[in-house]
Amino acid sequence: QIPRDGNSPEMGTTFNEDIYVSEKHDGQWSKNYNLGTPINTLRNEGAVCISADGQTMLFVGCDRDDGYGSCDIYISKKFGNNWAKPVNIGPPINTKWGESQPSLSPDGKTIYFMSDRPGGYGGNDIWKSNLQQDGRWGNPINLGPKINTNKNEAAPFIHSDNQTLYFISKGHIGMGGFDIFVSRLNDKGEWGEPVNLGYPINT
Repeated sequence: QIPRDGNSPEMGTTFNEDIYVSEKHDGQWSKNYNLGTPINTLRNEGAVCISADGQTMLFVGCDRDDGYGSCDIYISKKFGNNWAKPVNIGPPINTKWGESQPSLSPDGKTIYFMSDRPGGYGGNDIWKSNLQQDGRWGNPINLGPKINTNKNEAAPFIHSDNQTLYFISKGHIGMGGFDIFVSRLNDKGEWGEPVNLGYPINT
């Protein structure tokens, strides 16, 4: 967070969420810097995801003029050293309900995300959308009752093997509050029973 002008008509607070970058050189992380425009605005940006090839960014932008809900998922492509102006990924992923915390599969063909849209199992669920042959994102699919419960699931992260999903949940048996779980796809394309990562990760 960085201080902003609290008197700005576009700002409701004196702090705003932005995306920052730190680069690793010789095993050491550099001092972070603000990614700047066109990614960051006077409104909130966060929950960033970078594709495996480093050329596509997904993130969440809130209260933008082109939004469908309070917070939407946006996409930007990198050209050289610069990120292009982000585009609202639009329907059917973004709706008047909340969509957030995108995770892009390593092949770039599936977006996992959190949403409280209707059709889920309760609270926030984890959904996915597959890239279609025409280049559009398909209708979101709920990951089902192995992953989602009648409480909240969030923060999906798909591993580089494209078969291992990490997420947090309050509905699966845990150690307190949100715990981190892992589930793996079997040969039939079905998610296995989530496993609590246990102590010392979860407390």
